[in-house]
Order: sequence, then C-alpha cells, then structure tokens
Amino acid sequence: MKKVLLTTVCSPFGINSDDCTEHVMPELFHAQVTRSQGIFSIRSTYISYGLEFIAMNIKTPSTVLQYPTMRQFIRELKKGYDYVGISFVIATFEKAKKMVQAVREFSPQAKIILGGYGTVLPECEAYGDYVCREEGVAFMRRLLEEVHDDSPPRHVVYSTSGKILGFPALKGAVILAGLGCPHGCEFCATSHFHGRKHIPLLRTGEDIYREIKRVHKTLGNAKLPIGIIEEDFLQQKKRAQEYLDCVMTDREDPVPISCFASARSISQWNPEDLVRMGIESLWIGVESREAPYAKLKGLDVKKIFDTLHAHGINTLASLIIGHDFHTVEKVWDDFEYLISMRPTLSQFLILGPTCNTPLFERLQKEGRILDVPYPHYDGFHLLFRHPHISKEEMEQLILDVYEEEFKRLGPSAVRFVERQLSGYLKFKDSTDSLLRKRAEQYRESCRQALPLFPVAARYAPTQEVAEKIKTIEHSIINQAGRGGFQNTVKAMIVPALAFASKLRLRYGSYPQPTLGRTEYRMSQYALIPGELRGEGILKIKLRPQAAAHHPLVVDLHGVFDRITAAKLTKRIEGYLAKNQGNLVINFRWLTIIDRKALLLFFKKLRVYSKRIKLVCIDYLKSEWGDIVKYAKNYFEVVVDEDGLATSPA
Repeated sequence: MKKVLLTTVCSPFGINSDDCTEHVMPELFHAQVTRSQGIFSIRSTYISYGLEFIAMNIKTPSTVLQYPTMRQFIRELKKGYDYVGISFVIATFEKAKKMVQAVREFSPQAKIILGGYGTVLPECEAYGDYVCREEGVAFMRRLLEEVHDDSPPRHVVYSTSGKILGFPALKGAVILAGLGCPHGCEFCATSHFHGRKHIPLLRTGEDIYREIKRVHKTLGNAKLPIGIIEEDFLQQKKRAQEYLDCVMTDREDPVPISCFASARSISQWNPEDLVRMGIESLWIGVESREAPYAKLKGLDVKKIFDTLHAHGINTLASLIIGHDFHTVEKVWDDFEYLISMRPTLSQFLILGPTCNTPLFERLQKEGRILDVPYPHYDGFHLLFRHPHISKEEMEQLILDVYEEEFKRLGPSAVRFVERQLSGYLKFKDSTDSLLRKRAEQYRESCRQALPLFPVAARYAPTQEVAEKIKTIEHSIINQAGRGGFQNTVKAMIVPALAFASKLRLRYGSYPQPTLGRTEYRMSQYALIPGELRGEGILKIKLRPQAAAHHPLVVDLHGVFDRITAAKLTKRIEGYLAKNQGNLVINFRWLTIIDRKALLLFFKKLRVYSKRIKLVCIDYLKSEWGDIVKYAKNYFEVVVDEDGLATSPA
C-alpha cells in the first residue's frame, strides 16, 4: 500500500537568512497585523489546515507534519514514503527547494508533489515530480487513483489558541468553508489561483452550522469562538442566510464567529442580522481610498466601519501601499483614511505582483519587475520599480505606518473590548431575545478583559492613548461590573506576565513553532496491505475497488494463528468504525488456521455481520463444520470470490 507524507516547509522562521526573512512567520497576526504592538501583540501560530483536510479526504495512509525542523523532516523521510507533498508560498520557495534536495537524498524512491500558492512559479516543474495548482483533495485522489463517491468531504477539527501579554487568550477553532474568490482584484493571488471561482467545502448554511456544532461537541466547549476560513463569507448570501436561519431556529446563544468579508458583501446585510448571526469580527480589504476595485466602488467604507463598531462588531482593515498613484504623501493620506475608521486591527502590506495575476502580467509587460530573492516576497519588500517611491523609501514606509497606527490607536485588545462595550449598550435592552443574548456575551467579554486595562494604560504608546484606555475601563465598570474575585486574581498576575513578555521581546530570539505530527490511517490497526507477524506470518492484500460503493475485498495469505487473528480483528474493527463501506474477507489462500482463533474472530466481528461477507470457508467443513455453521448463521457466505471486487455489496 502506498504511503503519503504531507508537510509544511521547515523552520526556522522569523530570521534573516538565505531562505527566510524576519517577516516570514507562522504567526499571521504578529507578522502582519499587531507586529508593532510589542507586549500587546497577538501571538498565535496557525497551521496549514489544507494539508490536514487533504489527508482526511484520501484513502491512502498519510502523515502530516506542521513546521518540522530539517532534522525532523529527514527522520520522517527515513520511515519510507511513496509520495512527499510540500506546501509553500513564494516567500518560502527556497525552503521548499532544500526539502526537495533532502527527499532526493534520503528517500530517493519517493515522488515529490509541490503544492500551495507558491506553485504559481513556473520553475516548480524542475523540482517536483508533480505540481498541484488546484484544489488539493481532487488532485491527490486522481494521482493516487482512488475511487470515491460524491459524498461531501470530511472535515478536521482544528483548535486554535493564542496569547496576549503572555496570558492565554483567543481559544477557539476554525472551519474550512471554501476556497477562491470571484472578486478578481488584480493583485489577489488566491482569487486568480482558483480562476476567480468560489469553491465551497461546506455547501450550505446548514452544513456550516452542523460543522460548528460538531467541532464544539468534539472539543467539549459549546462557547468556543469559530473562525470561518473563506475569502468572502458574506458574499455567498444564500448560504449565509441559511446559517442565520439555523441560528434563529435554535434560538440558542449565537456562536461568536469571525470571517473575511468585503465592503460590498457587508452592504447587502442588515447589521442587526450580522449580530444575530454571531459575527464577532470581520476582516475587510480597504486597499486604498482611490482603489478601483468593484468590491469598493460607490460605497462609503467609513460609514460601514462605523456601523459595524456601533453594533459591537470588530474589524480588521487591510490597506495596500505601493499603487502606481501613490506618492509618499498619498500613502499617508490613505493611512489617515484608514485611521478615521478606527479599525480594531490593521494590516499594511506593499503591493506585490504574484505570478499569473493581472498585476504581474501588466508590470512584466512594462518591464518593471525587479530581480528580488524569493524570500523577499513577504509583503514588506518592494518587488517592482515604482514611479514615485524608491525601494528603500517604500520598505521604510511600511514599517513607519505600523508604528504610527499603534501610536495613534493603541493596543488592539483594548479596541476589541471597546467595540463590545458599544454592542452591549446598544442591545442590552433589546426586545429581540437573540440580540439580548449577544449583549450578554459582549458584557461578559468586557468584564473578563478588565485585568488587562491597568497594564495597557501603563505601557500605552502615548499619554493620550493611556487616558482613553482609562476612560474605557471606567465605562466597563460602570456599565457591566467588575467581574468578581476571579478578576481580582488575574489583576495580580497580569503585570508580572507583561513584564516577562517585555523581557522576552527585548532579549529573546524569535520563538520557533513546535512540530505538529498527525497520522491518518497509519495506525497499527489500519486495514492496509502488509504483513502481520505472530507465530507465523499473515499477509493482507486488498483489491482495487472499481467504485466507492463496491465492497473492499480482503485476501488473506499465510498463517491465521491467535496473534495474527487478533491483530487482523482490530484492523477490521477500526476500518468498519471509520468507514461506511462493506468488506469481503477471502480465506482461500490461508495455509495454517488455528481453530480457536477462527471462532473468536467470527464472534468478535459478529456485530458487523451485515457489512461483512465471507468467501471460501466451505472447505473447512470436513474439520470444523460447527465453526462454518456458526459463521453462516451470522454472515453471508459466498462460494466464489470472482467478480466481488467489481460488484456492489
């Protein structure tokens, strides 16, 4: 049986080297959003969810590595894999190339698959045996020649966590709802990678609602906030409305959710419905006041932000600098435009021409693409000749706007609570029960955050921000209460955590992620071809299924003793528990059979008798007619195995 290894690129991250820069990190927020907020920066590592999703939805035994070191990667390679898939972006292509070299050296029999948004680079073909430039599950199923029915994909439960001031926060989970984006902004790699199409991974709002409930049940916490991974969740209005309908029908406490959206899609909605839906924060592309993109055209974006904030909904505003019309002065004008919206969080990146986007094609045609090392495709380096701003000026400008944003608006954690206080005051006396429930959620969140405020005021970037923080703190106490004894204890701990965080930032190196390793169908009990060793050797062989609804035929060869039979039983039980299909077990090629082991085998599997057929046990009648009779009482027994692999169960 084939085996697959799927992996992210190797650490280290966050350092300047030949294959990385200080801006390339597995921490999205600390790298690109709260990077200048010091001890108030959100620290949360995000894995490659797509690799886990692919591994879950293929049949081939697979292992997924998240952020291995090169040593850990090589150690895994030596276990022997038929395929090694490496996911990367342009900024980590040099890391991927080093990993390809390691595969060639330590696992030369393995075929290399390159995947991820970095595969837009044309030179990928020189390094991989296969290059995946599409949705990964369908690609891998074709490559592995797997037959699947049209049932919906299975989803993995992805829990998340993070810290602010070294204090545990941001506990939640994410779900993968879809890929791609139809907006087609000229710079957007994700939109053009998928041909400006939306590819749903959860097709209906009810599917999303059920998945969230499943995640909560699995993690044992029905209050966990959920991040919906999709380019513009609110644009698919029918599906989002179906989700809202599920919330309205159940009338339970709305689950706090965060998602990506556009000003255009937000404008389709009554903001109170967004609150009822449970939306806690929205990531919105502001891009530029002069941006020509359809998702912004004709809209009062500031008014949209103000309305969201008044309803308790937090925002993350994304601004791009480096448009052709930008001068240094116009960049600062756009910055003031963003600051006027007072977003909860802000992302600033330099416009980047990614292969296969209209922006890249235009700049390439104009001869403006610079010869820049791939690690510099990190959003903080200028990659093309700009008509008004030099490379050095632009790369300093991007750092300056981050610093100024924090100086002007203060810690995002405080802004987040300020918005929730607004939502609480707006809806605490609402006649709508769902809105009152959301108000109570806002209130509880505000109270829980109170221990943060004295430290936030103490370490505020300016006196003006410090006074603002104190005003918000007093408003929370007056309107929502102090939070009781638990907050008193936290208030004593937070200053020490803040001081420790300050020391780590000043003297510590960038903290590298720890290895994440997950196996799919690699267990010792998995039903895969191979040998089971006991007093003798039992070989398991599986026949290819012509279609997913056909049974899996298991041919047994060799010695069926008490040890090999027990191991086989566990594998079959594991397979039937995790799969919906049926089995055909063929005894024709067994050379030695232990009587007691065979009877126990049938007894153990009797609970699955409707899903198991037996082949070629009649020849045992002469010796063990009673066992054959027992088997026939519970299982369907087939005389000849011919054609079983290609006929429905």
